[in-house]
Amino acid sequence: MKELGECIRHPGEPALFRCRQCHDQACVGCRAPDERDLCGTCAQYRSESAAREVRVLAGEELDEVPRRIRWGRYAIALLVALDIGLAGYLVLAGRPDTAITQGVKAVDTVSQAVDDSRDSSGRYPETLAPLLPRLPEPVVEMIRAGNIQYETYANRTDYEVSFVLGPRSAR
Repeated sequence: MKELGECIRHPGEPALFRCRQCHDQACVGCRAPDERDLCGTCAQYRSESAAREVRVLAGEELDEVPRRIRWGRYAIALLVALDIGLAGYLVLAGRPDTAITQGVKAVDTVSQAVDDSRDSSGRYPETLAPLLPRLPEPVVEMIRAGNIQYETYANRTDYEVSFVLGPRSAR
């Protein structure tokens, strides 16, 4: 005789048989009355099922089973809608802002022009005025509007070009 282990419903009790319907290991206390290898749960299900079948064959109406609300479907639909909304937001938010992109390109253009305009001693120009004829018109407009700012430091041996997004603040 092979060892079945413990009863699935009563830990610590040795299992004496395996139910022929659900295949669970069960102890003697779980055995259905007048059965050799059927657990009490499966025996109850069989008797209820047989009684229901007799009522159906006799033409009786079965007890109405209350209709379950499909909350799971609603939850999935809500999550899908949220996912679509989030994806749309991320796609729109992930696009680079054209004003910022143009500003960054303009800063690069001005920086390149400033680097190319150093004098013989390696000093950078004091202002951007001498460079304006060499720069593209949109960049010149950004400089005149104050969106591109230029400053020199340390006896004109260092400089900074910045892009201002908002209105200029008084310094």
